[in-house]
Amino acid sequence: MLACNVLIVYNLLHPILPGSGGAALMTLLMGLAWAGQGTSLGACYQRVMQVFPQTAGVSIGVLKASLGTGGAVAPALFFGLWGSRPPGNFLGMQLFPAFTSLSLGATIIAFTFCVGAEPGYSRTEKRRIHSTALAIIFTTAAATASSLCPVGAMSTALLVLTLVLLLALFLSIACAGDEMSTLQGSSETSDSSDDMHITVQQACQTIEFWMYISVYCISAGSGQLILTNLAQIATVIGFPHQCQALLCCFSTCNMLGRLLFGAICDMLQRRRASRTLLFVLTNFLAAIGQMLFFAAATSQSVLLLFAGALVVGLAFGGTFPTLVNVCAARWGRSTLSANWTFMDAVGNGFASLLFGCFLGSFSYDRNSDSSQHCYGSHCFALPHLVMAVTCTIGILLSAMIVKRHPKSKEIRRSLSTLSRRSAALASFDISSDAT
Repeated sequence: MLACNVLIVYNLLHPILPGSGGAALMTLLMGLAWAGQGTSLGACYQRVMQVFPQTAGVSIGVLKASLGTGGAVAPALFFGLWGSRPPGNFLGMQLFPAFTSLSLGATIIAFTFCVGAEPGYSRTEKRRIHSTALAIIFTTAAATASSLCPVGAMSTALLVLTLVLLLALFLSIACAGDEMSTLQGSSETSDSSDDMHITVQQACQTIEFWMYISVYCISAGSGQLILTNLAQIATVIGFPHQCQALLCCFSTCNMLGRLLFGAICDMLQRRRASRTLLFVLTNFLAAIGQMLFFAAATSQSVLLLFAGALVVGLAFGGTFPTLVNVCAARWGRSTLSANWTFMDAVGNGFASLLFGCFLGSFSYDRNSDSSQHCYGSHCFALPHLVMAVTCTIGILLSAMIVKRHPKSKEIRRSLSTLSRRSAALASFDISSDAT
Protein backbone atom coordinates (compact mmCIF):
# COMPACT_ATOMS: atom_id res chain seq x y z
CA MET A 1 0.00 0.00 0.00
CA LEU A 2 2.82 2.40 0.87
CA ALA A 3 4.69 1.49 -2.32
CA CYS A 4 1.58 2.17 -4.42
CA ASN A 5 1.05 5.57 -2.81
CA VAL A 6 4.71 6.50 -3.35
CA LEU A 7 4.40 5.54 -7.02
CA ILE A 8 1.18 7.56 -7.32
CA VAL A 9 2.90 10.70 -5.99
CA TYR A 10 5.94 10.11 -8.21
CA ASN A 11 3.72 9.59 -11.27
CA LEU A 12 1.91 12.86 -10.55
CA LEU A 13 5.20 14.77 -10.45
CA HIS A 14 7.00 12.84 -13.22
CA PRO A 15 4.53 10.91 -15.43
CA ILE A 16 5.82 7.42 -16.14
CA LEU A 17 3.47 6.75 -19.07
CA PRO A 18 1.72 9.36 -21.24
CA GLY A 19 -1.93 9.47 -22.28
CA SER A 20 -4.32 6.61 -21.64
CA GLY A 21 -1.48 4.38 -20.46
CA GLY A 22 -0.72 6.79 -17.63
CA ALA A 23 -4.41 6.94 -16.68
CA ALA A 24 -4.59 3.13 -16.62
CA LEU A 25 -1.45 2.98 -14.46
CA MET A 26 -2.90 5.49 -11.98
CA THR A 27 -6.15 3.53 -11.81
CA LEU A 28 -4.26 0.30 -11.14
CA LEU A 29 -2.07 1.86 -8.45
CA MET A 30 -5.02 3.50 -6.68
CA GLY A 31 -6.97 0.24 -6.84
CA LEU A 32 -4.11 -1.71 -5.29
CA ALA A 33 -3.65 0.93 -2.58
CA TRP A 34 -7.35 0.90 -1.70
CA ALA A 35 -7.38 -2.90 -1.69
CA GLY A 36 -4.50 -2.95 0.78
CA GLN A 37 -6.19 -0.37 2.97
CA GLY A 38 -9.51 -2.22 2.95
CA THR A 39 -7.87 -5.52 3.89
CA SER A 40 -5.95 -3.99 6.79
CA LEU A 41 -9.02 -2.10 8.02
CA GLY A 42 -11.12 -5.27 8.13
CA ALA A 43 -8.63 -6.98 10.43
CA CYS A 44 -8.34 -3.82 12.55
CA TYR A 45 -12.11 -3.52 13.01
CA GLN A 46 -12.39 -7.17 13.95
CA ARG A 47 -9.74 -6.74 16.67
CA VAL A 48 -11.42 -3.60 18.03
CA MET A 49 -14.75 -5.44 18.23
CA GLN A 50 -13.09 -8.16 20.28
CA VAL A 51 -11.15 -5.88 22.64
CA PHE A 52 -13.89 -3.26 23.24
CA PRO A 53 -17.20 -5.17 22.99
CA GLN A 54 -19.19 -2.72 25.13
CA THR A 55 -18.14 0.46 23.30
CA ALA A 56 -17.34 -1.04 19.90
CA GLY A 57 -19.50 1.53 18.11
CA VAL A 58 -17.62 4.53 19.46
CA SER A 59 -14.29 2.80 18.92
CA ILE A 60 -15.12 2.04 15.28
CA GLY A 61 -16.40 5.59 14.83
CA VAL A 62 -13.12 6.98 16.14
CA LEU A 63 -11.11 4.75 13.82
CA LYS A 64 -13.23 5.75 10.83
CA ALA A 65 -12.95 9.44 11.72
CA SER A 66 -9.21 9.17 12.27
CA LEU A 67 -8.77 7.99 8.68
CA GLY A 68 -9.14 11.63 7.70
CA THR A 69 -6.30 12.84 9.88
CA GLY A 70 -3.91 12.33 7.01
CA GLY A 71 -5.57 15.37 5.48
CA ALA A 72 -4.00 17.47 8.23
CA VAL A 73 -0.51 16.07 7.80
CA ALA A 74 -0.23 15.31 4.09
CA PRO A 75 -0.58 18.93 2.79
CA ALA A 76 2.15 20.19 5.10
CA LEU A 77 4.52 17.39 4.17
CA PHE A 78 3.81 17.54 0.44
CA PHE A 79 3.90 21.30 -0.08
CA GLY A 80 6.49 21.85 2.63
CA LEU A 81 8.99 19.42 1.16
CA TRP A 82 8.46 20.87 -2.34
CA GLY A 83 8.70 24.45 -1.07
CA SER A 84 5.46 25.64 -2.65
CA ARG A 85 1.86 26.42 -1.80
CA PRO A 86 -1.32 25.25 -3.53
CA PRO A 87 -3.24 27.64 -5.81
CA GLY A 88 -6.39 29.22 -4.48
CA ASN A 89 -8.64 26.74 -6.29
CA PHE A 90 -6.80 23.63 -5.08
CA LEU A 91 -9.69 21.98 -3.26
CA GLY A 92 -9.46 22.01 0.48
CA MET A 93 -5.68 21.89 0.79
CA GLN A 94 -5.54 25.19 2.64
CA LEU A 95 -8.54 24.87 4.94
CA PHE A 96 -9.13 21.13 5.22
CA PRO A 97 -6.30 20.51 7.73
CA ALA A 98 -7.82 22.93 10.23
CA PHE A 99 -11.25 21.30 10.01
CA THR A 100 -9.66 17.87 10.28
CA SER A 101 -7.78 18.84 13.43
CA LEU A 102 -11.01 20.03 15.07
CA SER A 103 -12.79 16.80 14.19
CA LEU A 104 -9.87 14.72 15.44
CA GLY A 105 -9.85 16.56 18.74
CA ALA A 106 -13.56 15.87 19.20
CA THR A 107 -13.13 12.17 18.46
CA ILE A 108 -10.22 11.82 20.88
CA ILE A 109 -12.16 13.52 23.69
CA ALA A 110 -15.22 11.32 23.13
CA PHE A 111 -13.15 8.15 22.89
CA THR A 112 -11.26 8.72 26.15
CA PHE A 113 -14.55 9.30 27.98
CA CYS A 114 -16.17 6.13 26.64
CA VAL A 115 -13.34 3.63 26.56
CA GLY A 116 -12.59 3.80 30.30
CA ALA A 117 -15.78 1.87 31.04
CA GLU A 118 -14.39 -1.31 29.47
CA PRO A 119 -13.88 -4.31 31.82
CA GLY A 120 -10.21 -5.05 32.33
CA TYR A 121 -9.15 -1.68 30.95
CA SER A 122 -6.07 -0.61 32.94
CA ARG A 123 -4.80 2.83 33.93
CA THR A 124 -1.61 2.16 31.99
CA GLU A 125 -3.59 1.71 28.79
CA LYS A 126 -5.58 4.85 29.57
CA ARG A 127 -2.42 6.92 30.04
CA ARG A 128 -1.04 5.48 26.83
CA ILE A 129 -4.14 6.49 24.87
CA HIS A 130 -4.08 9.98 26.40
CA SER A 131 -0.41 10.51 25.52
CA THR A 132 -0.94 9.19 22.00
CA ALA A 133 -3.95 11.46 21.58
CA LEU A 134 -1.94 14.50 22.66
CA ALA A 135 0.87 13.57 20.26
CA ILE A 136 -1.59 13.27 17.37
CA ILE A 137 -3.25 16.59 18.21
CA PHE A 138 0.11 18.40 18.42
CA THR A 139 1.20 16.80 15.15
CA THR A 140 -1.94 17.83 13.29
CA ALA A 141 -1.74 21.33 14.79
CA ALA A 142 1.87 21.75 13.58
CA ALA A 143 0.94 20.39 10.16
CA THR A 144 -2.03 22.74 9.92
CA ALA A 145 0.09 25.77 10.83
CA SER A 146 2.74 24.72 8.33
CA SER A 147 0.20 24.43 5.51
CA LEU A 148 -1.30 27.86 6.28
CA CYS A 149 1.95 29.82 6.81
CA PRO A 150 3.70 31.43 3.81
CA VAL A 151 6.79 29.67 2.55
CA GLY A 152 9.73 30.70 4.73
CA ALA A 153 11.65 29.98 7.91
CA MET A 154 8.52 29.62 10.05
CA SER A 155 6.84 27.10 7.73
CA THR A 156 10.10 25.14 7.45
CA ALA A 157 10.46 25.01 11.24
CA LEU A 158 6.87 23.81 11.59
CA LEU A 159 7.49 21.20 8.91
CA VAL A 160 10.54 19.90 10.79
CA LEU A 161 8.50 19.85 14.01
CA THR A 162 5.78 17.83 12.27
CA LEU A 163 8.31 15.28 11.03
CA VAL A 164 9.91 15.00 14.49
CA LEU A 165 6.53 14.50 16.16
CA LEU A 166 5.54 11.89 13.59
CA LEU A 167 8.81 10.01 14.11
CA ALA A 168 8.43 10.13 17.89
CA LEU A 169 4.83 8.94 17.61
CA PHE A 170 5.75 6.00 15.40
CA LEU A 171 8.66 5.00 17.63
CA SER A 172 6.58 5.18 20.81
CA ILE A 173 3.84 3.02 19.28
CA ALA A 174 6.35 0.51 17.90
CA CYS A 175 8.25 0.21 21.19
CA ALA A 176 5.23 0.19 23.52
CA GLY A 177 4.48 -3.05 25.30
CA ASP A 178 1.13 -4.76 24.93
CA GLU A 179 -0.86 -6.01 27.90
CA MET A 180 -1.60 -9.37 26.35
CA SER A 181 -3.39 -10.79 29.37
CA THR A 182 -5.96 -8.00 29.35
CA LEU A 183 -6.49 -8.21 25.62
CA GLN A 184 -6.71 -11.99 25.63
CA GLY A 185 -9.21 -11.99 28.46
CA SER A 186 -11.35 -9.40 26.74
CA SER A 187 -11.06 -11.24 23.44
CA GLU A 188 -12.09 -14.54 24.99
CA THR A 189 -15.05 -12.88 26.68
CA SER A 190 -16.24 -11.30 23.45
CA ASP A 191 -15.76 -14.52 21.48
CA SER A 192 -17.80 -16.51 23.98
CA SER A 193 -20.68 -14.05 23.74
CA ASP A 194 -20.56 -14.02 19.94
CA ASP A 195 -23.14 -16.60 18.88
CA MET A 196 -22.78 -16.03 15.13
CA HIS A 197 -20.03 -17.45 12.98
CA ILE A 198 -20.94 -17.07 9.30
CA THR A 199 -18.31 -16.99 6.57
CA VAL A 200 -18.51 -14.67 3.59
CA GLN A 201 -19.25 -17.63 1.29
CA GLN A 202 -22.27 -18.54 3.41
CA ALA A 203 -23.42 -14.94 3.78
CA CYS A 204 -23.38 -14.42 0.00
CA GLN A 205 -26.05 -17.13 -0.31
CA THR A 206 -28.61 -15.10 1.68
CA ILE A 207 -30.91 -12.35 0.42
CA GLU A 208 -30.34 -10.32 3.60
CA PHE A 209 -26.62 -9.98 2.87
CA TRP A 210 -27.24 -8.46 -0.57
CA MET A 211 -30.03 -6.25 0.74
CA TYR A 212 -27.56 -4.76 3.22
CA ILE A 213 -25.03 -4.23 0.42
CA SER A 214 -27.71 -2.48 -1.66
CA VAL A 215 -28.72 -0.20 1.21
CA TYR A 216 -25.08 0.60 1.95
CA CYS A 217 -24.42 1.28 -1.74
CA ILE A 218 -27.29 3.77 -1.93
CA SER A 219 -26.37 5.54 1.30
CA ALA A 220 -22.70 5.78 0.33
CA GLY A 221 -23.63 6.74 -3.24
CA SER A 222 -25.24 9.97 -2.07
CA GLY A 223 -21.96 11.05 -0.52
CA GLN A 224 -19.93 9.84 -3.50
CA LEU A 225 -22.06 11.96 -5.85
CA ILE A 226 -21.29 15.10 -3.84
CA LEU A 227 -17.69 14.27 -3.00
CA THR A 228 -16.75 13.55 -6.62
CA ASN A 229 -18.57 16.49 -8.21
CA LEU A 230 -18.65 19.14 -5.49
CA ALA A 231 -16.30 21.55 -7.30
CA GLN A 232 -18.35 21.43 -10.49
CA ILE A 233 -21.63 21.63 -8.57
CA ALA A 234 -20.54 24.89 -6.94
CA THR A 235 -18.98 26.30 -10.11
CA VAL A 236 -21.90 25.75 -12.49
CA ILE A 237 -24.31 27.74 -10.32
CA GLY A 238 -21.88 30.62 -9.82
CA PHE A 239 -20.02 29.93 -6.55
CA PRO A 240 -16.52 28.70 -7.54
CA HIS A 241 -14.90 30.64 -4.69
CA GLN A 242 -16.83 28.55 -2.14
CA CYS A 243 -15.40 25.19 -3.24
CA GLN A 244 -12.81 24.95 -0.46
CA ALA A 245 -15.23 25.88 2.31
CA LEU A 246 -17.87 23.49 0.95
CA LEU A 247 -15.43 20.60 0.85
CA CYS A 248 -14.26 21.38 4.38
CA CYS A 249 -17.82 21.46 5.71
CA PHE A 250 -18.68 18.22 3.94
CA SER A 251 -15.53 16.46 5.20
CA THR A 252 -15.96 17.71 8.77
CA CYS A 253 -19.57 16.52 8.97
CA ASN A 254 -18.43 13.28 7.37
CA MET A 255 -16.00 12.60 10.23
CA LEU A 256 -18.40 13.82 12.91
CA GLY A 257 -21.09 11.57 11.44
CA ARG A 258 -18.77 8.60 11.81
CA LEU A 259 -18.28 9.35 15.49
CA LEU A 260 -21.93 10.20 16.20
CA PHE A 261 -23.41 7.14 14.52
CA GLY A 262 -20.80 4.92 16.19
CA ALA A 263 -21.99 6.18 19.57
CA ILE A 264 -25.63 5.65 18.57
CA CYS A 265 -24.78 2.05 17.62
CA ASP A 266 -23.60 1.46 21.19
CA MET A 267 -26.75 3.04 22.60
CA LEU A 268 -29.01 0.88 20.42
CA GLN A 269 -27.01 -2.22 21.36
CA ARG A 270 -27.49 -1.56 25.09
CA ARG A 271 -31.22 -1.10 24.52
CA ARG A 272 -31.36 -4.19 22.28
CA ALA A 273 -32.79 -2.15 19.42
CA SER A 274 -32.16 -2.73 15.73
CA ARG A 275 -29.09 -0.91 14.43
CA THR A 276 -30.44 -1.33 10.90
CA LEU A 277 -32.70 1.61 11.73
CA LEU A 278 -29.61 3.78 11.36
CA PHE A 279 -29.57 2.94 7.65
CA VAL A 280 -33.12 4.31 7.52
CA LEU A 281 -31.79 7.49 9.13
CA THR A 282 -28.72 7.80 6.87
CA ASN A 283 -30.79 7.36 3.72
CA PHE A 284 -33.39 9.80 5.01
CA LEU A 285 -30.72 12.42 5.73
CA ALA A 286 -29.13 11.73 2.35
CA ALA A 287 -32.47 12.26 0.60
CA ILE A 288 -33.01 15.55 2.47
CA GLY A 289 -29.49 16.67 1.58
CA GLN A 290 -29.96 15.85 -2.10
CA MET A 291 -33.19 17.85 -2.16
CA LEU A 292 -31.30 20.77 -0.62
CA PHE A 293 -28.73 20.50 -3.41
CA PHE A 294 -31.58 20.36 -5.94
CA ALA A 295 -33.11 23.50 -4.43
CA ALA A 296 -29.68 25.18 -4.41
CA ALA A 297 -29.24 24.39 -8.11
CA THR A 298 -32.65 25.71 -9.12
CA SER A 299 -32.55 28.82 -6.92
CA GLN A 300 -28.76 29.32 -7.08
CA SER A 301 -28.57 29.80 -3.31
CA VAL A 302 -25.22 29.41 -1.56
CA LEU A 303 -26.92 28.90 1.83
CA LEU A 304 -28.81 25.87 0.53
CA LEU A 305 -25.54 24.63 -0.96
CA PHE A 306 -23.85 24.68 2.45
CA ALA A 307 -26.91 23.15 4.13
CA GLY A 308 -26.90 20.30 1.62
CA ALA A 309 -23.17 19.70 2.11
CA LEU A 310 -23.61 19.52 5.89
CA VAL A 311 -26.55 17.09 5.79
CA VAL A 312 -25.13 14.80 3.09
CA GLY A 313 -21.73 14.78 4.81
CA LEU A 314 -23.31 13.73 8.11
CA ALA A 315 -25.28 10.93 6.42
CA PHE A 316 -22.25 9.80 4.41
CA GLY A 317 -20.09 9.56 7.52
CA GLY A 318 -22.75 7.74 9.53
CA THR A 319 -22.98 5.01 6.91
CA PHE A 320 -19.53 3.55 7.60
CA PRO A 321 -19.58 2.71 11.35
CA THR A 322 -23.17 1.51 10.96
CA LEU A 323 -22.10 -1.08 8.39
CA VAL A 324 -19.23 -2.35 10.57
CA ASN A 325 -21.45 -2.76 13.64
CA VAL A 326 -24.33 -4.34 11.72
CA CYS A 327 -21.96 -6.71 9.94
CA ALA A 328 -20.50 -7.87 13.27
CA ALA A 329 -23.94 -8.28 14.83
CA ARG A 330 -25.46 -10.19 11.93
CA TRP A 331 -22.62 -12.48 10.81
CA GLY A 332 -20.28 -12.56 13.81
CA ARG A 333 -17.23 -10.72 15.11
CA SER A 334 -14.94 -13.65 14.36
CA THR A 335 -15.67 -13.37 10.62
CA LEU A 336 -16.00 -9.58 10.49
CA SER A 337 -12.78 -8.98 8.58
CA ALA A 338 -13.77 -10.95 5.47
CA ASN A 339 -17.48 -10.08 5.57
CA TRP A 340 -16.98 -6.34 6.03
CA THR A 341 -14.20 -6.16 3.44
CA PHE A 342 -16.45 -7.82 0.86
CA MET A 343 -19.47 -5.64 1.68
CA ASP A 344 -17.44 -2.44 1.67
CA ALA A 345 -15.63 -3.29 -1.57
CA VAL A 346 -18.79 -4.20 -3.47
CA GLY A 347 -21.08 -1.56 -1.98
CA ASN A 348 -18.68 1.37 -1.99
CA GLY A 349 -17.21 0.35 -5.34
CA PHE A 350 -20.57 0.33 -7.09
CA ALA A 351 -21.56 3.53 -5.27
CA SER A 352 -18.51 5.32 -6.64
CA LEU A 353 -19.03 3.93 -10.15
CA LEU A 354 -22.80 4.35 -10.48
CA PHE A 355 -23.47 7.51 -8.48
CA GLY A 356 -20.12 9.27 -8.20
CA CYS A 357 -19.05 8.83 -11.82
CA PHE A 358 -22.01 7.91 -14.05
CA LEU A 359 -24.89 9.77 -12.40
CA GLY A 360 -22.72 12.79 -11.66
CA SER A 361 -21.40 13.15 -15.19
CA PHE A 362 -24.16 12.14 -17.60
CA SER A 363 -26.29 15.27 -17.09
CA TYR A 364 -23.24 17.56 -17.09
CA ASP A 365 -21.89 16.05 -20.31
CA ARG A 366 -25.30 16.04 -21.98
CA ASN A 367 -25.83 19.76 -21.35
CA SER A 368 -22.23 20.91 -21.94
CA ASP A 369 -21.33 23.29 -24.75
CA SER A 370 -18.77 22.84 -27.52
CA SER A 371 -15.93 23.47 -25.06
CA GLN A 372 -17.21 20.65 -22.79
CA HIS A 373 -18.33 23.09 -20.07
CA CYS A 374 -21.78 23.39 -18.55
CA TYR A 375 -23.26 26.35 -16.65
CA GLY A 376 -26.64 26.72 -15.02
CA SER A 377 -29.08 24.82 -12.84
CA HIS A 378 -29.73 22.12 -15.47
CA CYS A 379 -26.20 20.70 -15.11
CA PHE A 380 -26.75 18.87 -11.81
CA ALA A 381 -30.39 19.40 -10.83
CA LEU A 382 -31.60 16.12 -12.34
CA PRO A 383 -28.86 13.93 -10.73
CA HIS A 384 -29.76 15.35 -7.30
CA LEU A 385 -33.41 14.52 -7.88
CA VAL A 386 -32.60 10.99 -9.07
CA MET A 387 -30.34 10.46 -6.06
CA ALA A 388 -33.07 11.63 -3.68
CA VAL A 389 -35.52 9.12 -5.18
CA THR A 390 -32.87 6.39 -4.93
CA CYS A 391 -32.33 7.21 -1.25
CA THR A 392 -36.08 6.83 -0.73
CA ILE A 393 -35.75 3.32 -2.17
CA GLY A 394 -32.91 2.78 0.31
CA ILE A 395 -35.26 3.73 3.15
CA LEU A 396 -37.82 1.17 1.98
CA LEU A 397 -35.15 -1.53 1.66
CA SER A 398 -33.92 -0.81 5.19
CA ALA A 399 -37.47 -1.07 6.53
CA MET A 400 -37.88 -4.40 4.71
CA ILE A 401 -34.70 -5.72 6.35
CA VAL A 402 -36.05 -4.79 9.79
CA LYS A 403 -39.38 -6.47 9.02
CA ARG A 404 -37.66 -9.63 7.75
CA HIS A 405 -35.38 -9.82 10.80
CA PRO A 406 -37.03 -12.83 12.58
CA LYS A 407 -36.92 -14.98 9.43
CA SER A 408 -33.40 -13.82 8.54
CA LYS A 409 -32.22 -14.55 12.08
CA GLU A 410 -33.32 -18.17 11.82
CA ILE A 411 -31.44 -18.53 8.54
CA ARG A 412 -28.31 -17.01 10.07
CA ARG A 413 -28.49 -19.30 13.11
CA SER A 414 -28.69 -22.33 10.83
CA LEU A 415 -25.70 -21.13 8.81
CA SER A 416 -23.75 -20.38 11.98
CA THR A 417 -24.41 -23.86 13.38
CA LEU A 418 -23.33 -25.44 10.10
CA SER A 419 -20.17 -23.33 10.03
CA ARG A 420 -19.22 -24.24 13.60
CA ARG A 421 -19.80 -27.94 12.96
CA SER A 422 -17.62 -27.78 9.85
CA ALA A 423 -14.87 -25.99 11.78
CA ALA A 424 -15.06 -28.52 14.63
CA LEU A 425 -14.93 -31.43 12.18
CA ALA A 426 -11.91 -29.94 10.42
CA SER A 427 -10.17 -29.40 13.77
CA PHE A 428 -10.92 -33.01 14.77
CA ASP A 429 -9.46 -34.32 11.50
CA ILE A 430 -6.29 -32.29 11.98
CA SER A 431 -5.82 -33.52 15.56
CA SER A 432 -6.44 -37.11 14.45
CA ASP A 433 -3.80 -36.82 11.73
CA ALA A 434 -1.34 -35.36 14.22
CA THR A 435 -1.74 -38.29 16.61
